[in-house]
Amino acid sequence: MTYAKDFGIFNSSGTGKSRAADQVARTVITVPMCIRGEGSRGFPPPDVALRTWLTSIMGGQVAVTRRLHGFVFSLLTVTYKHLENIAVEWHGPTPLPTLSDRDIQDLSKAEWDEQALLVKERQRMLAVVFRDRMTTGQSFEGPNQYRQGFFNEVIEIATKFASECVQEPTKYSFPSPYKYKNEGVEEAGSKLSRFVDPKKLLNPATGPRHPLVILSFDESHTLTDTPKYSTWTVFSELRRVLNKINYLPIFSLFLSTADLPPLQPISEISFDALAYPAMEDDIMLSRVVQTDWISHLGRPLFGSLYDAMKEHEKYEIIHFARLKLLNARHELNGQDKFGPGGLACLSVRFALEFDLANGDARSVAREQIRCHLRLCVSASTGFETLITVAGSEPLLAEAARDILDFTQESTVRLLADNFDLNCIDRGMRGELVAALLIMRARDASSVTSRSVSVTNFMEALLPDDDYKVLQNSPPPHSQHVNDTRTFEEIFKGYEMWFNHVIRIRNTDMINIRSLWKFITRGAMVMCANNQRGVDIVLPICDPNRNLSPRNVTAILVQVKNDRAFKKDIKMPLFDAMDPFEVDLFYDGDTPLPVIRMVFALASVGPGVSFTPVPESRDHGERFTGYDIWCAGLSAKTFNGIDADVKSYKKLLTRSLKPHDAFELNEIRDPYQDNPTKCARGGLRRRLEPLADMEDEHNHSHIPARVDAS
Repeated sequence: MTYAKDFGIFNSSGTGKSRAADQVARTVITVPMCIRGEGSRGFPPPDVALRTWLTSIMGGQVAVTRRLHGFVFSLLTVTYKHLENIAVEWHGPTPLPTLSDRDIQDLSKAEWDEQALLVKERQRMLAVVFRDRMTTGQSFEGPNQYRQGFFNEVIEIATKFASECVQEPTKYSFPSPYKYKNEGVEEAGSKLSRFVDPKKLLNPATGPRHPLVILSFDESHTLTDTPKYSTWTVFSELRRVLNKINYLPIFSLFLSTADLPPLQPISEISFDALAYPAMEDDIMLSRVVQTDWISHLGRPLFGSLYDAMKEHEKYEIIHFARLKLLNARHELNGQDKFGPGGLACLSVRFALEFDLANGDARSVAREQIRCHLRLCVSASTGFETLITVAGSEPLLAEAARDILDFTQESTVRLLADNFDLNCIDRGMRGELVAALLIMRARDASSVTSRSVSVTNFMEALLPDDDYKVLQNSPPPHSQHVNDTRTFEEIFKGYEMWFNHVIRIRNTDMINIRSLWKFITRGAMVMCANNQRGVDIVLPICDPNRNLSPRNVTAILVQVKNDRAFKKDIKMPLFDAMDPFEVDLFYDGDTPLPVIRMVFALASVGPGVSFTPVPESRDHGERFTGYDIWCAGLSAKTFNGIDADVKSYKKLLTRSLKPHDAFELNEIRDPYQDNPTKCARGGLRRRLEPLADMEDEHNHSHIPARVDAS
């Protein structure tokens, strides 16, 4: 037998947890309670009086258990009273079956199902009316009067129960149940169950049981925070009390943005439920960059709110997204730009993943879910395993860009100096650094619109002199024998739209049959490790044609974080990026022009090089395209990074390190001086001989120092 009939739905804010419970309330009688913490804003609004009563600790564990017996008794009793009033007022067409116990035993299965259907229909009607009374008229500012009165009544009876109840000793139950006027939790639960289903037609002795009533606790992690630093909480004691009615078909639902041990959390939530259809050859680029389009992608919160806003209010949706992303704050203040708030914005834009080999990563991920909209894909009880992602939500990415811009710090510095960088998978190939460079160029060229032209993007990415060379160059690869068109002429009119990263697991997704879909979400593509010759894909399209495989091509980027790749072009790398070999195109496709780029980020010598244009061609090639080799992290290679080269190099260096143990970042001791820190780091390095160039890794090969004295 289960400990209690309860279950938890866990994920970040705005993912439809409350909406799912509300949908259930249209069928099954549900008592909705929102105990959101003080100072936190959201919908549904908190039941403040109930939250205050539940979290007010007076006395120790025994006193709290006593109060919670009163609460559950009162909640069941008041619910029964209100449902009874609804039944008296209601003149519906579905009476309860009038059957004796003997009649029930003689029913065939078909007859049983027919009678049970009548009970279920009556339950549904009661549920609908009760839900309407508890929710109609509620707003962000607070619940309606009916609901406030309901919980005031619950609190009044619960308080009286707690002060006047007596404990009834029994050897079969721990803790022993409390009774008030000879009635307790079990009696109140039985009375409510009999009212909904007097003959137990929905809950036979064998087979599945149908829930009669659901007690729904929204933002229930508030109960796990009280009291702090204790072996027990209000939540654990509440489950003890609910255990008293475990044999009844009364269920408890806990909705939370934080874990609720020992419950096994359900993380499956609603995503893209309100997204507009994006059919092949049906929409254009100008449609998918609009605010109403991007508002409907991702969690349902933003799309539903956008639809509910008046026309003159709709521009505020991005402001609201900023508030949600920063947990009710408008901007990043002080050091938080290098803390959880800054990390949240960076995660949304760059699809940052946590390195769970790091001991702190799990707690950092939990905080991001609870306060900063990170999504939980999977979690076990107590978060022993935890899989999280930054979802593809272009509205949030727009909000994140605004927040980061307002800090007046470069994005790369905010990431390189983030307090929790050691918890982030930085990508050993340097692909995260490459994504930062690409996004910087995109943002610089998208001042007046979300979509950017390919020519403006390349001008923002490359140094001025190098772009001028590219701008006026014919293609080194062409489908035509005599192709004298310049880069500017070939890519004139082509545009791009991305403001965040999507990480793919299957490289087949970069084929043009799928690639056009990324434009509908405003995403650049980051490929998985060890897959073909491409690391990053930037989709390109003609904005004057509908999005489809026939109207998409790409900038293909390969990233190298190895000093062996220098300023000189290595043609085999470009050969490995053949758009047909990497399956951007299939044989038989008519390809649009392609740009291939190699970022040799670890090169000491900086500069931009282009593959030469042949003097003549005997025949046309399979595709038209340009090859660009970008060597080193320098303003001579990438435009506009002069002030941030140090941060880019710092991040690139750290991307090669599987951990940060040698820097002792896990130690928060303000009294530990730098020499002590370096000495401890050196001793740690000795544990990995010959792993790197530092002396400590090569300790036995360093000549002993001779004391000059």
